[in-house]
Amino acid sequence: MSADIFAGQPSDPDLLAEIYDLEHDQITEDHAFYRQLARRTRGAVLDLGCGSGRLFEPLLAGAQRVVGVDGSPALLRRARQRIRRNPLLAQAAAGGRLELVECDVRQLRRDDRFGLVVLVGVIPHLGGAEAVAGLLATCRRLLTRAGRLVIDDLGPAEMPAEDLPLSVDWRRQLRGRALVRYSQLMREESASGLTVAFSTLVERAQPDGTIARLPASYRLWYPSPEELERLVQRAGLAVELSYGSHDLEPLTRDSERRILVARRASQGERVAGRHPVAPTDIG
Repeated sequence: MSADIFAGQPSDPDLLAEIYDLEHDQITEDHAFYRQLARRTRGAVLDLGCGSGRLFEPLLAGAQRVVGVDGSPALLRRARQRIRRNPLLAQAAAGGRLELVECDVRQLRRDDRFGLVVLVGVIPHLGGAEAVAGLLATCRRLLTRAGRLVIDDLGPAEMPAEDLPLSVDWRRQLRGRALVRYSQLMREESASGLTVAFSTLVERAQPDGTIARLPASYRLWYPSPEELERLVQRAGLAVELSYGSHDLEPLTRDSERRILVARRASQGERVAGRHPVAPTDIG
């Protein structure tokens, strides 16, 4: 995401990446949303913080070309495995329609431009307002004149309301071995948003019956609606549409997602406020 979401972790980044996929590959409810956006764009798509490429297939259903950028070598290794296993992705890569770039998304420099730039779950990992402002300004530079930026993160209903003690998060199987994940979080509110110190501990059963422990920790920042809107405007962008789900429901305090669609602001234009939209607005 930023430089590498697994950087500095005192454990195996490749195993963390595999566990990351174990969780995230189950998420498919946004595929139709991104497939439709890519079809509407009909140009090149830039997937910033692409991880292991979960969205590559729906994006390629409509895009002429997809460039996936991530700072995690472990996640990009997983992305290459995904491409090799999937004939559609392998064909796209061989034909130059799918490109992977290992780079801190905040430091990306390219001469080409994109009709659609996607930021899914990236902003919380950047560490604060200045880094977010810099990335949004980069996104503006990388957009075509008619291009669109999508910011897609957790919505108000998914924000933790209180600190959570260490407790079992989930139990799953990975390559025939039992996994148990524990998580805890501490939150700190301010006028600009919510900072969450999030820690996990995965216990993995070993062949000899022992338990291996895999710790990880992250510091996440979720800007308030007002702060995010200010940062979007500061970057020279204008919010065009907003949604509270991938089914295009209005964004409210009960929404599980916060999805903003932004474009380059015209000279002197003020960013419009968020507003409910009908599905036809994106169709």
